[in-house]
Amino acid sequence: MARCYPNASLVDLQWISDWVSWIFLFDDQNDEAEQGRETERLTECRPLLLNIMRGGAAQDDNQMLQAWHDLWARIRPKVNPDWLERLTQQHDDYFLACIWEASNRKAGIVPDTNTYLLKRLDSGAVYPCLSIIEFVGQLNLPENVLCHPVVSNLSLSTNNLVCWSNDIVSLEKEVKNGDMHNLVIALSNERQISLQQATDKAVVMHDTEMERFAALIDQVPQFSTQIDIDLQSYIEGLKFWIQGNLDWSFESQRYGAAPTHRR
Repeated sequence: MARCYPNASLVDLQWISDWVSWIFLFDDQNDEAEQGRETERLTECRPLLLNIMRGGAAQDDNQMLQAWHDLWARIRPKVNPDWLERLTQQHDDYFLACIWEASNRKAGIVPDTNTYLLKRLDSGAVYPCLSIIEFVGQLNLPENVLCHPVVSNLSLSTNNLVCWSNDIVSLEKEVKNGDMHNLVIALSNERQISLQQATDKAVVMHDTEMERFAALIDQVPQFSTQIDIDLQSYIEGLKFWIQGNLDWSFESQRYGAAPTHRR
């Protein structure tokens, strides 16, 4: 997280690290444990999690709910309510994507590529990560700036780059766990090609998306002096996330042995 948010204060970085650790634990329970097939349980959990984000109490002694409550109690006094509500909606999209994945696992459905790509924008929980760039930098970006086609496409492109690279490096882990929610697996199943051929196609998609990201940066419009300064900080944050995710993916043991060299 320090690589993705290199300008964060220590206190904010501690909160971010706790938050992303919770997300990883929740995600692993869905991907690798029986909970990942229990659509009813996830559906019941969703409103409890959203209620906590909006100031509600953790209603039982469930440790995940208690930890979730601790996270948002720590940050709520420091943030703009409108920003927090946007973050809550982004988390809701993530939780709904988790329920969608659970229903697929239960039914043994491998999604088609287009459906998978659309749902992957939410299942990776990347949009909340990008919104946290604003919190860390104390940026003031109005909704019309964030929704500008160039800016929103930069965010979308970052989401794709983070998720698609993750799918490539996590393929072996997800095949081992029998999870079908992976770009390479979707391509392989839909086109009836080998996993290696599908991996090659996913790499081309990723690299093409990186070129699109670079082209979009050259198209960023100007708004006003302060907004332009904050927007450039936000775009730098997107770059940090793309690079930080790649560094961590290749150096972490999460997806297998770390390589002995990088290019």
